[in-house]
Amino acid sequence: MTGQAAILQSLLRQYDVSQWWTAEQLREAQFLQLSQLAEHAFRTVPFHAERLRDAGFVSGMQMTPQIWSRLPILTRDDVRDAEEKLRASSYPASFGGTNTASSGGSTGIPVRVLKTALDEIIWRSVHLRELEWNGVDPSLEIANLRGVGNHLEKMRKTPESFPGVFEDAGGVIMPDWGVPASLIWNTGSMGFLQPSEPLQTQAGFLIQRRPAYLIIRPSGLRLLLCYFREQGLIMDSLKSVWTMSESVDESLRELCREIFGCPIFNSYTANETGYIALQCPQGTNYHAVSESALVEVVDERGNACKPGEIGRVLVTPLHNYAMPLLRYQVGDEAEVGPPCSCGRGLSSLRRIVGRLDDYVTLRSGERRKADVLHYKISEIRAIREFQLVQTTLETIELRLVTSRALNEEENKVLEEVMKKSFGGYLKWSVLLVESLPRTQAGKLRQFLSEIG
Repeated sequence: MTGQAAILQSLLRQYDVSQWWTAEQLREAQFLQLSQLAEHAFRTVPFHAERLRDAGFVSGMQMTPQIWSRLPILTRDDVRDAEEKLRASSYPASFGGTNTASSGGSTGIPVRVLKTALDEIIWRSVHLRELEWNGVDPSLEIANLRGVGNHLEKMRKTPESFPGVFEDAGGVIMPDWGVPASLIWNTGSMGFLQPSEPLQTQAGFLIQRRPAYLIIRPSGLRLLLCYFREQGLIMDSLKSVWTMSESVDESLRELCREIFGCPIFNSYTANETGYIALQCPQGTNYHAVSESALVEVVDERGNACKPGEIGRVLVTPLHNYAMPLLRYQVGDEAEVGPPCSCGRGLSSLRRIVGRLDDYVTLRSGERRKADVLHYKISEIRAIREFQLVQTTLETIELRLVTSRALNEEENKVLEEVMKKSFGGYLKWSVLLVESLPRTQAGKLRQFLSEIG
């Protein structure tokens, strides 16, 4: 076992214990870590020092919830505009070298965050925790349809650099799951296929390879499930589907159970912060990764939301000493959940609602949540994808990708949905399109605004 493998195994065993701490115990441990992080930021990052001082923090003192709540929220604009000023002048050498994580594919506000090798180890340990929570059998095969950039092209151009790799069913097959899983387990193979491949190719790849697990974005999964249903295809080898990057609603979970006969396990991450929350092994709510990040959900006034309330998500990675992000607003909204019935003390999110900018803007300047009855739209089997687009201050479109023309009854359902959602203040229309655009990161946004 390598040195890093031993560290990862040690962290996993620590998580096995800490997940059962009470919420109060976890909170106390978090604020001990926050005290150290705040002290470091106070001494090495003038940008944070000024904010901490104004909030009442004094060097050498313990961070308190009262002082923490007075600390201004760090926005994406702050991180973009003050990137160099947010970098620490020094950090512990034991944290390892640095690398830069970039993000912004779904927000339009690109940010770059400096991280250390320790952040990578924490990310890998939480990923392994996710696999354990999902109950995976590492000896089985995974199919990866989430997108792998130009990796496939590199493999095909220089196969000698990738021992044990071969092509099959239109994709590329790796001999193992890769780091970090392969560091501690003897894993099965992993098949890669670009999500831009035709649905027929994707389905053929899965049917031929018969993987036990599938990694894919939710929007791509919905398209694939609809294709399997329309073509009458059967896929009975999957034990679970793993999704990320986009929100998952109950209609998609039901469709996956209907077509693939397996559950979805979804995770909540951001490139600049790492893991934020994992789906509970016993349900569909999410648990914050409280050992490595402080996750807050706050209302418009900055007050902590109660269970059932929706607010802005703030994340403070507890181990990023190269570029501390204190109360960083990732750009999402989430609904706070009650204490989970599984018994874990990790704080709960009932669901990730969407982006902060998913609001329509009215002529009066008022902003309203751009939301529709998703489950009603998803019940129409001919609809593969949909997207809301505000085109002017008075108009909004529901753009659909369908497998066939909609019938009169289906059009009536859409009419009721749009009338209930926007009928009182926007003129609405339904538009059939051949495809919907993705962000640079490959995500499908459920709402777009064309009014600037």
